[in-house]
Amino acid sequence: MQRAPYGRRAVDVLGALPAQESPPTYYQRPALKASEWRWLIITYFFVGGLAGAAQCIAAVADVFGKRRDRQVVSIGRYLALAGALISPVCLIADLKTPSRWYNMLRVYRSTSAMNIGSWTLFAFGGLSGMTALGQMLDDLFDLPRARAISRLLGIPAALVGALLATYTGALISATATPLWATGYRLLPALFGASGTSTATAMISLFLHRMHASHASIRRVERLALVAGLLELILSQQLDRLWKQEQVSAPLDEPPLAMPYHVGATGLGILAPVSVHVLQLVTGRDFATASFLASLSALIGGYVQRAVIILAGKQSAERPTDYFRTSM
Repeated sequence: MQRAPYGRRAVDVLGALPAQESPPTYYQRPALKASEWRWLIITYFFVGGLAGAAQCIAAVADVFGKRRDRQVVSIGRYLALAGALISPVCLIADLKTPSRWYNMLRVYRSTSAMNIGSWTLFAFGGLSGMTALGQMLDDLFDLPRARAISRLLGIPAALVGALLATYTGALISATATPLWATGYRLLPALFGASGTSTATAMISLFLHRMHASHASIRRVERLALVAGLLELILSQQLDRLWKQEQVSAPLDEPPLAMPYHVGATGLGILAPVSVHVLQLVTGRDFATASFLASLSALIGGYVQRAVIILAGKQSAERPTDYFRTSM
């Protein structure tokens, strides 16, 4: 007779349902221990993604942009530094014991996503600090040598920033949590696209406040449009994958259904994309709408990280999801 895990008879657990429709569980008890990640880690994921993408945008604007794009470069590098300072604070506070973080730097393990993340954050902080220092000297004293050093250091900082913006998706995908594990091919790219969307939104807010040239603002918002469209495509593909693997219930049911569909997708993606498309088609700048679109992208980007983390915790508590994806 077919038996379920722990030696239980499958029919005792499943009743008349075929095993392939409802995988055997043990009194419906969770097979996994749900992650204890909460708002500190959610904030770390959000800030780290924004900071890494901002460093990439600054490097591209510095190498390929014009003099009018200098404000984009400055804002991007200062945002990267701010994120490099905030991220380890959130991470260490969540770990409770500071030594748990810097002990990760005593070794390097290419098979450990968390170890790679610790080294990435360490390298990003150092490079972002030196790049921002050179940028500050250039902004204050107009030093060509400081500008050259910032440009030179900005390239490796951007490479590490790209890794920082995407590795958190790989980190959660490396777990056995059904919702995260089934999306291992798409989550890193989704987090990278979301990081770019939030970074362009934050840069756009500062550009409007600084009364930057319309050309610079327009270029940043076009990048925001591309990032938003990519994020929309990836999120739709991920939704289809989760439904296909039958692990989407935490995101389709209360209390996370509305924050996910209205907050992450509606506010974070559809609203900003609609505004950017309208401006592109009409050729007009809608200052108020652009401000609201940037604010919406930031709120939605944070909500996206929150619902994916919280839904993953719920997914780990659903034994049928785990056995369905692991069999």
